Amino acid sequence: MSGDGFFILLTISFFLIGILRAYYWNYASLLVLGSIQYRYASQYLRLENALTQRVSWITFMIMILNISLFINLQENVFSLNHFFKILLYSIIYFTVKFLVILFLGNVFLKKELAKLTVFFSFISDRSFAIIIFPFLVFVYFVPYNLDIYFIYILIILFFIFLSFKIYSIYKIGTNSFGLIPLYIFLYLCVLEIFPFVLVAKGFFY
Repeated sequence: MSGDGFFILLTISFFLIGILRAYYWNYASLLVLGSIQYRYASQYLRLENALTQRVSWITFMIMILNISLFINLQENVFSLNHFFKILLYSIIYFTVKFLVILFLGNVFLKKELAKLTVFFSFISDRSFAIIIFPFLVFVYFVPYNLDIYFIYILIILFFIFLSFKIYSIYKIGTNSFGLIPLYIFLYLCVLEIFPFVLVAKGFFY
C-alpha cells in the first residue's frame, strides 16, 4: 500500500489515539476490554458521564477513519477519491444502523434494549478500529509481498470482534429481555453479518 494520502490519514488516526492515550486512557482501555468481556462493558456503562461521551466521539472518529482505511486495502494503489467514497459509505452505514436500532426499539417498546444494542454493536467496532491501527501502519511500510499477511490478520480480527458482538447482543436480547431468537437472528444477519460478508468478499474476489 502506498500513497501520501494514506500516510496523512494514518497520522490523523495516530493523533486521535494519542489524545485517548494522554487524557482518557482509563476510559479507552475499559472500552476496548468491554468489547470482549461483559463486566468491563457494564463498568463502562455505569461510568457514563461527560468524559465517556468525549471518548465515544473520539473513538467514533477513529472507527470511521480506520475501518475506511481497512476496507480501502482492497485496492493495491491508494486513491483519496476512492477512500472518501468508502468513508461516506461507512458514515451512512453506521448512521443507518444507529437509526434502525432506535426505530426498532420504539416500535417494540424496548428503548433500553435499543440503547444496549447500540452500545454493544458500536463498542466492538470502535475497539476493532483502535486495535488494527498498528497493522495499518505495517501494511503501509512493509513490502507488498508481505502486507497481504497483515491483511489476513485484520480480517481474522474483524471476525473475532464480530463474534463477540453477536454473542453479546444475542445474550442480552434473549436472557435480559426475552426476545424471540428469530428476531435477533434477522437483525444480526441484516445489520451485522451481511456487511462483514460484503467487506470480506472484496478482499477475496
